[in-house]
Order: sequence, then structure tokens, then C-alpha cells
Amino acid sequence: MKDPDYLSKYKFIDSLEGIPPTKEHKHDESAKEPLLTRIKELLPGIMVCIMVALAAKFIANYYTAPVMLLCLLLGMAFRFMSREEPTRKGVQFTSQSILKIGVTFIGARIMLSDFTALGTNAIILVIIATCLVILLGAALAKILKLNREQGLLIGGGTAICGASAALAISAVMPNSKEIERQTLIAVIGVTAMGTIAMIFYPAIIGALGISDHQAGIMIGGTIHDVSQVVGAGYSISEDAGDTAILIKLIRVFMLVPVLFFFAMFYRKHVDTSSSNRALLPPFLIGFIILVTLNSMHLLQADIAKLLENASKWMLVMAITAVGMKTSLKEVFSLGWKPIALIVMETVSITALYFLVLALDII
Repeated sequence: MKDPDYLSKYKFIDSLEGIPPTKEHKHDESAKEPLLTRIKELLPGIMVCIMVALAAKFIANYYTAPVMLLCLLLGMAFRFMSREEPTRKGVQFTSQSILKIGVTFIGARIMLSDFTALGTNAIILVIIATCLVILLGAALAKILKLNREQGLLIGGGTAICGASAALAISAVMPNSKEIERQTLIAVIGVTAMGTIAMIFYPAIIGALGISDHQAGIMIGGTIHDVSQVVGAGYSISEDAGDTAILIKLIRVFMLVPVLFFFAMFYRKHVDTSSSNRALLPPFLIGFIILVTLNSMHLLQADIAKLLENASKWMLVMAITAVGMKTSLKEVFSLGWKPIALIVMETVSITALYFLVLALDII
């Protein structure tokens, strides 16, 4: 028989894992604390996340390595910070609230007018590929006997914009015991696969002898993170890099309808205690507002740049915090199946774009 208080050792994970808090923890969270007291409680953990993220960024710049992957790995090395009382609440706040604000600010770098020059066929291809890859993720997860949410997280990260998409999708999913570890697996795996693609795809594309325009479509449509697309695209040519960025931005914009769909879907599948949720999460509403303002040129360039930079830092901090809350042992305890799913998803989206280019549809 389990110890009645066996959940207390997981108290640092809080609600993101869906583990019910202990009575003492419930009392702490329900108490109405002054704003200054709340800030003092959160600040140590937030500062730790900032410092670790800065260290990861410095190492990434020095060795030309992916920042997000390093943030995860360094965060895991500081896992004890998510369990110590002085920093626990701040790390939790960073992994949830700061994450959602960062996702909202992504909208400041998206404009609808940037996409029209690519043509209707390119936009249709991205929409179809995004939907197919996400659905394929759920189907393959079922075949591999994985949780459906694991397949959707990996599918969304592969189809849209890597770690940012996986984190955003996880934010609209209902809490469950495994959700954070599943998100971490998706972030680590998709980032690692994107890094491998960034290294090898330019060489493969060069050997195939396709045009710079087609190379840009291929890279922008298949590599996961924006930074990886930039690195791979401009390593071929400026034209390839420009095309890759535009294709990638279409994929990033797909985060809006995908998040809207998931928010509606999971609204119908939460328990009655969550029935008082807003129709759309506030961070998604903010995302849509920023995209609209930017597209209508109502967002000043300086403000848009500020929000874009803030978004990058917030997402880096959030990923660092997620890393702090999970150990490598826990991540890889899920086994080989999630890794196989990530590989199959990456191969699938790459094969689809190769097929379209081979048929000269675009």
C-alpha cells in the first residue's frame, strides 16, 4: 500500500504534471499574498533561470550550438533548484506563466503580407503538410502504444516551429501526470533532429542540384526551429535563405489555428471542475492580437523588435525551467518509442516536400 503522503515528494512539480498538491501546498496557493511578497517569492527562481539561460546562450554562441538544447541540458544539471524552497516557486512560474507570455510575443514578428509573394501553392502545401504531420503523430503514437498527447506534441513541434510549438501546444492541453515529461521529450527530440537536419540537409540538397528557390522551400518546410532554418538556408545562398524564412514563417503562423483547434478540442475533454475556463487561453488571444496589429502596420517597428527579443528570452528561460524540473533519467525512462516517433515524423515531412518538389508542383 502506498504512503498516504507519497505525492508530497512531487510537490515541486505542481499542477503542470497534474499531480494533486498536498493540503499544505493548497493552503499556500489559496492564500492571498501581497504583490511585493509574491514578487519576493518568485524572484530567486526567476533569477536562477535567467543566469542559467545566459550561460547556455554564451556557450551556444561560442560553439555555434543550438541554444534551446543547451538550455535544457544545463537546466537539468540544476534540477535541485526546482526542489529547493527559495527557488521552487520562481522556477515553476517561469516554466508556465513566462512561457505563455513568450508565446504571445511570437505574434509580433509575423505579418500576413510577407507570405503572399510565395504563391498560393506554397501556402496550401504548408497547411496540408502541417495538418498531415500532426495527424500522423497521433496515429503513429497509437501504433507505438504511446499517449495521444505525446504524438500531438511531437507532431506539432515537427510540423510548425520546433520547441516553441511543442511548448505552446502543451500549454493548452489539460493537466496530466505525464504531460511535462512528454513536452520535454518533444522539445529535446525535435530540437536534436532539427540540429541534425541543419547540418546535413544543405549537403544533401547541394548533391541533388536543385534550384535555390526549391532549396529554400525544402529547408523552410522541413527543419524545425527558426534559427536552424536560418543557419541551413543561408549556408546555401541568400535567395535560398530568404525563401526558407518565408516558408518557415507560414509554418509559424499555423500555430494560431492549431492552438485554436487544440484549445477547443481540449475544452470538451476537461473535467467539470475546469468548465469555468475561458473559451481561449489569454496568451492565445494576445498572440492573435499581435499578429493582427503587425499585419495592419499598427505595431511600431521598435515595439515589434522589443517584443520579438523578449519572446526569444522568455522561451529560452521557460525551456531552462522545464529542464530544471526533469532529470535525464526520468526523460529517457519513457523508452525508445518517442525517439522513433520523432524520427518517423521528421522523415515523413521531408519525404512529402521532396515529393512535391520532384513533381514540380511549386
